Amino acid sequence: MILLLTRNKYIYEVLLFTALLGATQALFTPLLHHDFPHFRYFHFFYTHLMMIWVAFYFTWVKGYRPTILSVLRLVFYLNVLMPFIMLINKHVGGNYMFLSHKPTTASLLDFLGPYPWYILSLEGLLISLSLIVWLIFREKKKSLNNNDID
Repeated sequence: MILLLTRNKYIYEVLLFTALLGATQALFTPLLHHDFPHFRYFHFFYTHLMMIWVAFYFTWVKGYRPTILSVLRLVFYLNVLMPFIMLINKHVGGNYMFLSHKPTTASLLDFLGPYPWYILSLEGLLISLSLIVWLIFREKKKSLNNNDID
């Protein structure tokens, strides 16, 4: 919502990577506490799909593109945010960003080792996959072809 309202490039950068890497993983391995047709069931899928659609909208329609600095900013932002999320998790008994424990259902985190070591594995995976997303969506350099010159 904030990106739709502000059109802020920095918010786009964070959303692009978190939507394509995090929201897609959530859709493939959902952690649901309510079954169909509960409102929260629909809410889960709607919010995660909208994150992906908004990121694609700003990429394909508005022409926003990530840079290599986008990857660095994302890693910095998430690492600065992590201690605050861990503190919130401790106080409310939550598991935001899966920093307290792995999800109880099967997920890709099952392949990344035990707690807390999977958090370090996630960091490496974040950097690797973010670089791949950047390579796919970055602004392509237009080459001047000799055949184009009259």
